[in-house]
Amino acid sequence: MEYLIDSNSLIDAHEKWYRPQVFGSVWVCLATHSNVRMTSFVYNEIKYPDELALWTKNTFQKQIIVPTLEITRAYNDVMNWITQSKRWNAAGISEWQSPDKADPWLIATAKVNGQTIVTLDGNGRATMPNIGSNSKKEPKINAVATQFNVPTMTIYELLEKLDLSI
Repeated sequence: MEYLIDSNSLIDAHEKWYRPQVFGSVWVCLATHSNVRMTSFVYNEIKYPDELALWTKNTFQKQIIVPTLEITRAYNDVMNWITQSKRWNAAGISEWQSPDKADPWLIATAKVNGQTIVTLDGNGRATMPNIGSNSKKEPKINAVATQFNVPTMTIYELLEKLDLSI
């Protein structure tokens, strides 16, 4: 199984729970497992903190996943579903329409490649607004991924799957 990591998992882990100075083994584990992957969009999102941006560049620069035609088609399917689902209003949808927004690309990439997304988006729960609610909040990765049969997990679950012992 391959895992596609979201920027929020790395940023939160780096800043809150697994500071590299104390939990270096977490970062070695993530860097050395060939089944932990990253899209070019997530790669470009990680600009801070400087230490994490440098780690990301050193770890993933030569192995990032760039969109293929098939991934681009899946991205269009994700965006069409979001806009036609009647769950978000224009403000909520516009968050995902930004050309640099990684979230819909994560779902599309994982769908095409059969990967599991590692994210803390939505606190690990698939929360979906009701039809017609016109939520102003942006869609959450895990809720939309569920619609495309793409599994998600938290970084804690990933570290357990990778058999990390600190």
